[in-house]
Amino acid sequence: MNRRTLLGAAPALIAAPALGGLAARPAGAQPAGAQPASTQPAWRPERGVTMICPFAAGGATDVMGRLAAGPMGQRLGQPVVVENVTGASGSIGAGRAARANADGHTILVGHVGIFAFNQHLFNRLPYDPLSDFAYIGEIGTNPMVLLVSRQSGIRSIAQLRERARSGRLTIGSSGLGTTLHMGGAMLVQTLGGQGDLIPYRGGAPAINDLLAGILDVVVDQAITAIPAIQGGALPLAVTGPQRLPQIAEVPTAQEAGLPGLTLQVWNILAAPRATPARTVQALAEALDFALEDATLKERFATYSAIAPQGAQRGPAAADALVRRESQAWGEFIRSARIERE
Repeated sequence: MNRRTLLGAAPALIAAPALGGLAARPAGAQPAGAQPASTQPAWRPERGVTMICPFAAGGATDVMGRLAAGPMGQRLGQPVVVENVTGASGSIGAGRAARANADGHTILVGHVGIFAFNQHLFNRLPYDPLSDFAYIGEIGTNPMVLLVSRQSGIRSIAQLRERARSGRLTIGSSGLGTTLHMGGAMLVQTLGGQGDLIPYRGGAPAINDLLAGILDVVVDQAITAIPAIQGGALPLAVTGPQRLPQIAEVPTAQEAGLPGLTLQVWNILAAPRATPARTVQALAEALDFALEDATLKERFATYSAIAPQGAQRGPAAADALVRRESQAWGEFIRSARIERE
Protein backbone atom coordinates (compact mmCIF):
# COMPACT_ATOMS: atom_id res chain seq x y z
CA MET A 1 0.00 0.00 0.00
CA ASN A 2 3.01 2.29 -0.43
CA ARG A 3 1.85 3.80 -3.71
CA ARG A 4 -0.02 6.92 -4.67
CA THR A 5 -3.27 6.56 -6.60
CA LEU A 6 -4.68 9.18 -8.93
CA LEU A 7 -8.45 9.15 -8.63
CA GLY A 8 -10.57 10.49 -11.47
CA ALA A 9 -14.30 10.90 -11.78
CA ALA A 10 -16.23 7.94 -13.25
CA PRO A 11 -19.68 8.46 -14.74
CA ALA A 12 -22.85 7.48 -12.86
CA LEU A 13 -20.96 6.41 -9.74
CA ILE A 14 -22.97 8.08 -7.02
CA ALA A 15 -26.23 6.51 -8.00
CA ALA A 16 -25.42 3.99 -5.26
CA PRO A 17 -27.49 3.87 -2.06
CA ALA A 18 -26.32 5.53 1.14
CA LEU A 19 -23.96 2.82 2.29
CA GLY A 20 -22.93 2.03 5.82
CA GLY A 21 -25.88 3.86 7.35
CA LEU A 22 -28.49 2.91 9.91
CA ALA A 23 -31.69 3.85 8.10
CA ALA A 24 -32.43 0.43 6.64
CA ARG A 25 -31.44 -1.58 9.69
CA PRO A 26 -33.97 -3.28 11.94
CA ALA A 27 -34.79 -2.16 15.45
CA GLY A 28 -36.58 -4.04 18.19
CA ALA A 29 -36.11 -6.21 21.24
CA GLN A 30 -32.85 -7.62 22.49
CA PRO A 31 -31.74 -10.78 20.64
CA ALA A 32 -33.06 -14.03 22.00
CA GLY A 33 -30.85 -15.66 24.58
CA ALA A 34 -29.20 -12.45 25.83
CA GLN A 35 -28.71 -12.48 29.60
CA PRO A 36 -29.06 -9.52 31.96
CA ALA A 37 -25.74 -7.90 32.82
CA SER A 38 -26.06 -9.06 36.42
CA THR A 39 -25.80 -12.78 35.59
CA GLN A 40 -22.52 -14.61 35.10
CA PRO A 41 -21.36 -15.30 31.52
CA ALA A 42 -21.77 -18.85 30.22
CA TRP A 43 -18.03 -18.94 29.43
CA ARG A 44 -15.07 -17.26 31.06
CA PRO A 45 -11.61 -16.93 29.52
CA GLU A 46 -8.74 -18.70 31.25
CA ARG A 47 -6.37 -15.79 30.56
CA GLY A 48 -6.42 -12.36 28.96
CA VAL A 49 -8.24 -11.94 25.66
CA THR A 50 -6.34 -10.39 22.75
CA MET A 51 -8.40 -8.02 20.61
CA ILE A 52 -6.56 -7.65 17.30
CA CYS A 53 -7.00 -4.24 15.69
CA PRO A 54 -5.75 -4.33 12.10
CA PHE A 55 -5.10 -0.59 12.01
CA ALA A 56 -2.75 1.86 13.68
CA ALA A 57 -3.15 2.95 17.28
CA GLY A 58 -5.11 6.18 17.61
CA GLY A 59 -7.31 5.59 14.58
CA ALA A 60 -11.09 5.32 14.83
CA THR A 61 -11.24 1.50 14.82
CA ASP A 62 -8.56 1.36 17.50
CA VAL A 63 -10.49 3.88 19.62
CA MET A 64 -13.76 1.96 19.25
CA GLY A 65 -12.05 -1.29 20.21
CA ARG A 66 -10.37 0.20 23.26
CA LEU A 67 -13.61 1.76 24.48
CA ALA A 68 -15.24 -1.68 24.44
CA ALA A 69 -12.23 -3.63 25.72
CA GLY A 70 -12.16 -2.25 29.26
CA PRO A 71 -15.73 -3.01 30.31
CA MET A 72 -15.69 -6.29 28.37
CA GLY A 73 -12.77 -7.37 30.54
CA GLN A 74 -14.71 -6.45 33.66
CA ARG A 75 -17.59 -8.64 32.54
CA LEU A 76 -15.37 -11.58 31.53
CA GLY A 77 -13.10 -11.48 34.58
CA GLN A 78 -9.94 -11.25 32.45
CA PRO A 79 -8.39 -8.23 30.69
CA VAL A 80 -9.14 -7.61 27.03
CA VAL A 81 -5.96 -6.18 25.51
CA VAL A 82 -5.86 -4.45 22.11
CA GLU A 83 -2.99 -5.50 19.83
CA ASN A 84 -2.41 -3.41 16.69
CA VAL A 85 -1.42 -5.59 13.71
CA THR A 86 -1.24 -3.26 10.73
CA GLY A 87 -0.69 -3.56 6.99
CA ALA A 88 -2.37 -4.35 3.68
CA SER A 89 -5.55 -2.37 4.40
CA GLY A 90 -6.13 -4.36 7.57
CA SER A 91 -5.82 -7.74 5.86
CA ILE A 92 -2.75 -8.85 7.81
CA GLY A 93 -4.42 -8.41 11.19
CA ALA A 94 -7.71 -9.86 9.99
CA GLY A 95 -5.91 -12.89 8.57
CA ARG A 96 -4.11 -13.47 11.83
CA ALA A 97 -7.38 -13.31 13.75
CA ALA A 98 -9.06 -15.72 11.33
CA ARG A 99 -6.27 -18.27 11.87
CA ALA A 100 -6.09 -17.90 15.66
CA ASN A 101 -7.11 -20.66 18.04
CA ALA A 102 -10.90 -20.74 18.15
CA ASP A 103 -11.09 -20.72 21.94
CA GLY A 104 -12.33 -17.16 22.57
CA HIS A 105 -8.96 -15.79 23.60
CA THR A 106 -8.37 -13.98 20.30
CA ILE A 107 -10.96 -11.71 18.71
CA LEU A 108 -10.92 -9.08 15.98
CA VAL A 109 -12.21 -5.53 15.92
CA GLY A 110 -12.82 -4.47 12.34
CA HIS A 111 -14.92 -2.12 10.32
CA VAL A 112 -16.86 -2.07 7.07
CA GLY A 113 -13.62 -2.13 5.06
CA ILE A 114 -12.41 -5.39 6.60
CA PHE A 115 -15.76 -7.14 6.29
CA ALA A 116 -17.40 -5.57 3.21
CA PHE A 117 -14.80 -3.76 1.04
CA ASN A 118 -11.70 -5.93 0.83
CA GLN A 119 -13.15 -9.05 -0.77
CA HIS A 120 -14.15 -6.90 -3.75
CA LEU A 121 -10.76 -5.17 -4.03
CA PHE A 122 -8.10 -7.84 -3.55
CA ASN A 123 -7.59 -10.94 -5.65
CA ARG A 124 -6.01 -12.75 -2.72
CA LEU A 125 -6.96 -12.23 0.90
CA PRO A 126 -5.68 -14.16 3.94
CA TYR A 127 -9.28 -14.43 5.16
CA ASP A 128 -12.86 -14.70 3.89
CA PRO A 129 -15.22 -12.37 5.76
CA LEU A 130 -18.25 -14.51 4.93
CA SER A 131 -16.84 -17.89 6.00
CA ASP A 132 -13.89 -17.38 8.36
CA PHE A 133 -15.54 -15.54 11.26
CA ALA A 134 -18.19 -16.01 13.90
CA TYR A 135 -19.59 -12.53 14.44
CA ILE A 136 -19.93 -11.34 18.03
CA GLY A 137 -21.73 -8.05 17.57
CA GLU A 138 -21.56 -4.46 16.46
CA ILE A 139 -19.82 -1.87 18.65
CA GLY A 140 -21.16 1.20 16.89
CA THR A 141 -21.39 3.35 13.79
CA ASN A 142 -19.49 6.53 13.00
CA PRO A 143 -20.47 9.15 10.44
CA MET A 144 -17.51 10.67 8.61
CA VAL A 145 -16.42 14.28 8.30
CA LEU A 146 -14.84 16.00 5.30
CA LEU A 147 -11.79 17.81 6.69
CA VAL A 148 -9.45 20.22 4.91
CA SER A 149 -6.16 21.64 6.05
CA ARG A 150 -6.18 25.32 6.95
CA GLN A 151 -2.85 25.65 5.16
CA SER A 152 -4.48 24.44 1.91
CA GLY A 153 -6.31 27.73 1.38
CA ILE A 154 -9.56 25.81 0.84
CA ARG A 155 -12.44 27.35 2.77
CA SER A 156 -15.53 26.20 0.86
CA ILE A 157 -16.95 23.38 -1.24
CA ALA A 158 -16.64 25.62 -4.30
CA GLN A 159 -12.91 26.05 -3.69
CA LEU A 160 -12.56 22.33 -3.03
CA ARG A 161 -14.29 21.54 -6.32
CA GLU A 162 -12.04 23.98 -8.16
CA ARG A 163 -8.93 22.35 -6.64
CA ALA A 164 -10.13 18.87 -7.67
CA ARG A 165 -10.85 20.01 -11.22
CA SER A 166 -7.37 21.50 -11.44
CA GLY A 167 -5.97 18.06 -10.54
CA ARG A 168 -3.98 19.39 -7.57
CA LEU A 169 -5.99 17.92 -4.68
CA THR A 170 -4.07 15.70 -2.24
CA ILE A 171 -6.18 13.29 -0.15
CA GLY A 172 -5.02 11.21 2.80
CA SER A 173 -5.80 7.50 2.74
CA SER A 174 -4.82 4.51 4.84
CA GLY A 175 -4.54 2.07 1.93
CA LEU A 176 -6.73 0.50 -0.73
CA GLY A 177 -10.12 -0.50 0.64
CA THR A 178 -9.93 1.46 3.89
CA THR A 179 -12.64 3.87 4.94
CA LEU A 180 -10.38 6.84 4.23
CA HIS A 181 -9.82 5.46 0.73
CA MET A 182 -13.54 5.00 0.07
CA GLY A 183 -14.31 8.40 1.53
CA GLY A 184 -11.71 9.98 -0.74
CA ALA A 185 -12.96 8.09 -3.79
CA MET A 186 -16.56 9.12 -3.09
CA LEU A 187 -15.47 12.72 -2.64
CA VAL A 188 -13.60 12.91 -5.94
CA GLN A 189 -16.47 11.31 -7.83
CA THR A 190 -18.94 13.72 -6.28
CA LEU A 191 -16.78 16.79 -6.96
CA GLY A 192 -15.69 15.79 -10.45
CA GLY A 193 -12.02 16.11 -11.34
CA GLN A 194 -9.06 14.29 -9.87
CA GLY A 195 -7.37 13.69 -6.57
CA ASP A 196 -3.98 12.30 -5.60
CA LEU A 197 -4.72 9.60 -3.00
CA ILE A 198 -1.76 9.21 -0.64
CA PRO A 199 -1.66 6.10 1.58
CA TYR A 200 -0.64 6.02 5.25
CA ARG A 201 -0.42 3.19 7.76
CA GLY A 202 -3.56 4.44 9.48
CA GLY A 203 -5.93 7.34 9.92
CA ALA A 204 -3.96 8.94 12.77
CA PRO A 205 -0.78 9.62 10.74
CA ALA A 206 -2.89 10.95 7.86
CA ILE A 207 -4.60 13.38 10.23
CA ASN A 208 -1.20 14.46 11.57
CA ASP A 209 -0.09 15.38 8.05
CA LEU A 210 -3.38 17.16 7.39
CA LEU A 211 -2.82 19.32 10.46
CA ALA A 212 0.76 19.95 9.30
CA GLY A 213 -0.45 21.13 5.88
CA ILE A 214 1.11 18.25 3.94
CA LEU A 215 -2.34 17.02 2.80
CA ASP A 216 -5.31 19.04 1.54
CA VAL A 217 -8.11 16.67 2.55
CA VAL A 218 -8.99 13.70 4.76
CA VAL A 219 -12.46 12.16 5.00
CA ASP A 220 -12.35 10.55 8.44
CA GLN A 221 -14.68 9.07 11.02
CA ALA A 222 -16.23 11.54 13.45
CA ILE A 223 -14.73 9.83 16.50
CA THR A 224 -11.25 10.92 15.35
CA ALA A 225 -12.26 13.83 13.09
CA ILE A 226 -13.75 15.86 15.97
CA PRO A 227 -10.46 15.89 17.94
CA ALA A 228 -8.74 16.86 14.65
CA ILE A 229 -11.13 19.81 14.34
CA GLN A 230 -10.21 20.82 17.87
CA GLY A 231 -6.58 20.61 16.73
CA GLY A 232 -7.12 22.96 13.80
CA ALA A 233 -8.60 20.98 10.89
CA LEU A 234 -11.43 22.74 9.03
CA PRO A 235 -14.67 20.70 8.61
CA LEU A 236 -16.71 21.28 5.45
CA ALA A 237 -19.37 18.54 5.61
CA VAL A 238 -20.67 15.50 7.51
CA THR A 239 -21.30 12.33 5.50
CA GLY A 240 -24.27 11.11 7.56
CA PRO A 241 -27.97 11.97 7.15
CA GLN A 242 -27.99 14.62 9.88
CA ARG A 243 -25.74 17.21 11.48
CA LEU A 244 -23.71 16.25 14.52
CA PRO A 245 -24.45 17.99 17.83
CA GLN A 246 -20.75 18.47 18.57
CA ILE A 247 -20.19 20.38 15.31
CA ALA A 248 -23.73 21.55 14.65
CA GLU A 249 -22.55 24.40 12.42
CA VAL A 250 -21.13 21.92 9.88
CA PRO A 251 -23.68 21.00 7.17
CA THR A 252 -24.40 17.51 5.96
CA ALA A 253 -22.94 16.62 2.58
CA GLN A 254 -26.46 16.82 1.16
CA GLU A 255 -26.85 20.36 2.49
CA ALA A 256 -23.41 21.32 1.22
CA GLY A 257 -24.17 20.23 -2.34
CA LEU A 258 -22.35 16.87 -2.19
CA PRO A 259 -25.25 14.36 -2.17
CA GLY A 260 -23.01 11.49 -3.27
CA LEU A 261 -20.82 11.66 -0.17
CA THR A 262 -22.85 9.20 1.92
CA LEU A 263 -20.67 6.95 4.04
CA GLN A 264 -20.99 5.82 7.64
CA VAL A 265 -18.65 3.32 9.20
CA TRP A 266 -19.76 0.45 11.42
CA ASN A 267 -17.38 -1.47 13.68
CA ILE A 268 -17.86 -5.13 14.58
CA LEU A 269 -16.21 -7.73 16.81
CA ALA A 270 -15.55 -11.19 15.38
CA ALA A 271 -13.96 -14.46 16.47
CA PRO A 272 -12.50 -17.34 14.42
CA ARG A 273 -15.32 -19.31 12.76
CA ALA A 274 -14.91 -22.49 14.82
CA THR A 275 -15.28 -20.67 18.15
CA PRO A 276 -17.95 -22.53 20.20
CA ALA A 277 -21.38 -20.91 20.21
CA ARG A 278 -21.43 -20.57 24.01
CA THR A 279 -18.12 -18.69 23.87
CA VAL A 280 -19.39 -16.36 21.16
CA GLN A 281 -22.52 -15.75 23.22
CA ALA A 282 -20.46 -14.92 26.31
CA LEU A 283 -18.37 -12.48 24.29
CA ALA A 284 -21.57 -10.95 22.88
CA GLU A 285 -22.93 -10.51 26.40
CA ALA A 286 -19.64 -8.85 27.41
CA LEU A 287 -19.98 -6.46 24.47
CA ASP A 288 -23.57 -5.74 25.42
CA PHE A 289 -22.35 -4.98 28.95
CA ALA A 290 -19.71 -2.64 27.48
CA LEU A 291 -22.30 -0.76 25.44
CA GLU A 292 -24.06 0.15 28.68
CA ASP A 293 -20.85 1.40 30.30
CA ALA A 294 -21.09 5.04 31.37
CA THR A 295 -17.64 5.99 30.07
CA LEU A 296 -18.29 4.43 26.67
CA LYS A 297 -21.65 6.19 26.41
CA GLU A 298 -20.03 9.50 27.32
CA ARG A 299 -17.30 9.08 24.70
CA PHE A 300 -19.82 8.01 22.07
CA ALA A 301 -21.87 11.12 22.81
CA THR A 302 -18.77 13.30 22.66
CA TYR A 303 -17.74 12.02 19.24
CA SER A 304 -21.17 11.31 17.74
CA ALA A 305 -20.73 7.54 17.55
CA ILE A 306 -24.03 5.65 17.43
CA ALA A 307 -24.41 2.45 19.48
CA PRO A 308 -26.61 -0.36 18.12
CA GLN A 309 -29.97 -0.75 19.79
CA GLY A 310 -32.33 -3.67 20.35
CA ALA A 311 -32.20 -6.24 17.56
CA GLN A 312 -29.21 -4.44 16.00
CA ARG A 313 -27.12 -6.07 18.75
CA GLY A 314 -25.75 -9.59 18.94
CA PRO A 315 -24.21 -12.23 16.67
CA ALA A 316 -27.14 -12.75 14.29
CA ALA A 317 -27.57 -9.04 13.61
CA ALA A 318 -23.83 -8.58 13.03
CA ASP A 319 -23.70 -11.50 10.61
CA ALA A 320 -26.69 -10.15 8.67
CA LEU A 321 -25.13 -6.67 8.54
CA VAL A 322 -21.88 -8.01 7.08
CA ARG A 323 -23.64 -10.01 4.39
CA ARG A 324 -25.98 -7.17 3.42
CA GLU A 325 -23.24 -4.56 3.24
CA SER A 326 -20.82 -6.86 1.42
CA GLN A 327 -23.30 -7.17 -1.43
CA ALA A 328 -24.03 -3.43 -1.53
CA TRP A 329 -20.38 -2.41 -1.47
CA GLY A 330 -19.50 -4.94 -4.16
CA GLU A 331 -21.98 -3.25 -6.44
CA PHE A 332 -20.59 0.17 -5.55
CA ILE A 333 -16.95 -0.78 -6.13
CA ARG A 334 -17.73 -2.31 -9.51
CA SER A 335 -19.68 0.79 -10.58
CA ALA A 336 -16.77 2.96 -9.40
CA ARG A 337 -14.36 0.89 -11.51
CA ILE A 338 -11.87 0.68 -8.67
CA GLU A 339 -9.24 -1.80 -9.81
CA ARG A 340 -8.63 -5.02 -7.92
CA GLU A 341 -5.16 -5.92 -6.76
